[in-house]
Amino acid sequence: MTIKNKTPIRCSGCGQQFVTEIYSYIDVTDEPQAKNLLISNRLNRAQCPHCGTVNNVETPLLYHDPTKELLIAYVPMELNLNKDQQERAIGDLMNRMPKQNFKGYMFNPRRSITMQGMIDQVLEADGITKEVLEEQRKELDFVQQFLQVESEEALEKLVQENDAKIDERFFQLMTMMVQRVLQEGRQDVAQQILGIQSRIVELSTYGQNLIAQQEAQQRVVEEVIKELEQLPDSAGRETFLTLAMDYMERGEDYLQALVGLVRPAFDYEFFQLMTVKIGQAPADQRDKLEDLRKTLLELTAAVDQQQQAVVQQAAGFLQAVINSPEPQKMLQENAEMIDEVFMSVLSANLQHAEQSKDVKALARLKEIYQMAVQVVQAQMPPEIRFVNDLLSAPDDAAVQKLLNEHATEFGDGLLNTMDAVHDAMLARGNPAVAQRLKSLRAQAEKILS
Repeated sequence: MTIKNKTPIRCSGCGQQFVTEIYSYIDVTDEPQAKNLLISNRLNRAQCPHCGTVNNVETPLLYHDPTKELLIAYVPMELNLNKDQQERAIGDLMNRMPKQNFKGYMFNPRRSITMQGMIDQVLEADGITKEVLEEQRKELDFVQQFLQVESEEALEKLVQENDAKIDERFFQLMTMMVQRVLQEGRQDVAQQILGIQSRIVELSTYGQNLIAQQEAQQRVVEEVIKELEQLPDSAGRETFLTLAMDYMERGEDYLQALVGLVRPAFDYEFFQLMTVKIGQAPADQRDKLEDLRKTLLELTAAVDQQQQAVVQQAAGFLQAVINSPEPQKMLQENAEMIDEVFMSVLSANLQHAEQSKDVKALARLKEIYQMAVQVVQAQMPPEIRFVNDLLSAPDDAAVQKLLNEHATEFGDGLLNTMDAVHDAMLARGNPAVAQRLKSLRAQAEKILS
């Protein structure tokens, strides 16, 4: 059974004391997430609720994976314990282990004097060799070089000298670093890495090719959006299947755009329909339809995975805001992070706090919600705020009243704004909101004309 303790620690940043939860014994069969925290070097790290500093808590730790008969004892060098004291610390941990099913290997645990040494032993037991780990460290060191440059000129020179090495893996590692520091609440560092990453994209050959690909993909997306707008309101799964078959002939970029724009259309019933169609199709057409089904399944899985990553990033940002001593300032400085996903994650946390009757968390989250709404509204142009008011109106009468009183203040610019928001909603996979905007635009156009 995994053992965690509530432990008071003093922040290395501001010196204030707070209580956090610290692992002293990990059984990975009991809590697999603890292993993920360990190998990502996030175990026993605590963010100060007063100043936001992330503190490493140095404490003895016992790691146990019964499936591999692996038991590792870690006593940090920073504790400055002599050999006898180390043995007593390990003995105390072992005495807290469950005694049932005790096996021979448990009497002599492996040792580690560094957290990285423990991580290496865990990964090695998983079949990840030291050579692979060394290669990964070299890759990370290479990326770190770009994050440590002190001037624009130095960055340009470094990119030029290493242009051939800057590839997809390079940008994947940079993105992983951003996700890591966001989870740790270091929003300022994440923004710095993103800024450098954006500049490397502009300067490198791989980045330039990536930009060209994205521009081509955007043209495809715009073409698909126009074709989706021409579909009747009654369009169902049969229509989207016909469209997907047509797009397969044009290229996978079109299928990717279609799935990204209308992901909800490709649900379980859609794939049931495909299975029926494949069974009914002539023998010489079945392979083609099966290939289409396979591609659509892969694309929907990719969209879902991407959405999950976006949600995780939003959750990390929300946690950083909750822990920040100045949440309003953090929200204002990172207004671009306050999007639909962030507000959805915030709303879900509000609901959970309300259901669990966590009064303190509920009050904090309500405060953050109000701050986030204020920041978003302050950033909105007047036309966008008005469109948002229309979408939030309780009924048709309220919509008509708003349009009658204010539409002429904006003139034709309102129609252009509504067109832009309509396209954005389609691009984000919100066809219902896009359809609502289409109806509102027709009403606005009537009044303005």
